[in-house]
Amino acid sequence: MSEKIKAIVFDFGGTLDTDGIHWAEKFWEAYVYYKISIPKDEFRNAFVYSERTIPTIIGPEFSLINTYKTQIKYQLEYLINNKILEEVNEDLIEKLSQFCFNSTVRNIITTKTVLEELKHNFKLGLVSNYYGNVKTVLTELGVAKYFDVIVDSTIVGIRKPDKKIFEYTINKLNETPNNVVVVGDSYKNDIAPAKSLGCITVWLKVKGWSKPQSTENADLIIKSIKNLPKVINEI
Repeated sequence: MSEKIKAIVFDFGGTLDTDGIHWAEKFWEAYVYYKISIPKDEFRNAFVYSERTIPTIIGPEFSLINTYKTQIKYQLEYLINNKILEEVNEDLIEKLSQFCFNSTVRNIITTKTVLEELKHNFKLGLVSNYYGNVKTVLTELGVAKYFDVIVDSTIVGIRKPDKKIFEYTINKLNETPNNVVVVGDSYKNDIAPAKSLGCITVWLKVKGWSKPQSTENADLIIKSIKNLPKVINEI
């Protein structure tokens, strides 16, 4: 293991909670499971609509299940308003939300094991494009205690892929970019901006939103978060 690595900075959504599956794909899994028959491209439009709508609705006290319910509520609003779905009842929102919640809880078991191991040797940071409640969610999931710094885009007013949010996080850790490993599922939002600062980058490449034209900014690629400790030891 390289002695120059002092800290590891993680993305949250799509990285620590789903083990590399973008949340559009995770929500889509729930829709498929409950046999909601809609075109996938329309679902992606609904996902974007929801993500643009909810930042002013979700509060810092929102739990994880309430976050999912809010996201799904506005996805369905788009689909209904655009006559892709008929009216739906609250029971469907509950089922879809619980599907997503249960999936996250299962993935967090592995995440906790990884964070526990890495915490012994590194400072750990987290930077997320979230809704102002990421610390509430991390505490609920039992992982907030592992992080020395937690940065929520809504709170600091900077969103990835703006590299300034990584600079802010690294400064909070009292480190320099060349001593920091950044781990994320999004090439555009995590890997490219972190690499531009001089960080070592680990791309959790499983099922993303889009396929980048170039992947040269990814120093290392993993297929599961459970592979991270081994990769870190080999740097």
